[in-house]
Amino acid sequence: MLSSHEREFERLVSLYERRLYSVALRLTSSPDEAAELVQDTFLRAFRAWGKFRKESQAYTWLYRILINLNKDRLAKVSRKKEREMSLEVGEGDETVDLPDHSADPERIAEISELRGHLTAAIESLPQGYRECVVLRDVEGLSYDEIADAMEITVEAVRSRLARARQQLRQRLAPYLKT
Repeated sequence: MLSSHEREFERLVSLYERRLYSVALRLTSSPDEAAELVQDTFLRAFRAWGKFRKESQAYTWLYRILINLNKDRLAKVSRKKEREMSLEVGEGDETVDLPDHSADPERIAEISELRGHLTAAIESLPQGYRECVVLRDVEGLSYDEIADAMEITVEAVRSRLARARQQLRQRLAPYLKT
């Protein structure tokens, strides 16, 4: 039989697993890495669940853990690349595109192509900018929630979002019809 602590945490997992996976997928561009990142997030959260002071929302706390684990992952990847400078290891970027079946085939192709350009543009953003864009524009978190999750000020969130959106506009301008 599950303890109340375990039942409460199980509910937390069921509530936020998909949202965290969506964020992780956008940050990593790899379904396998995203799944591993989410699993590590929940493992770390479970271990610390008894210490969670509930000063912030549970999902912003989970996002903070996910973002910090992703930063650790990126640092590890960077160190590995530095050690293996002579080897070029590339993995295919995998994204999941859901077709819009209500439009005609030509429109579906245009949307799919634009989605690909948008995904590439988001992936090309500096990590802090990408995190802000994903949390705000994809996940719909408030500025306060993003600041809490990223452990930065609301002003820093606004600044990063403004800069990120400007970079996205510049990168996507050639693909948008005027």
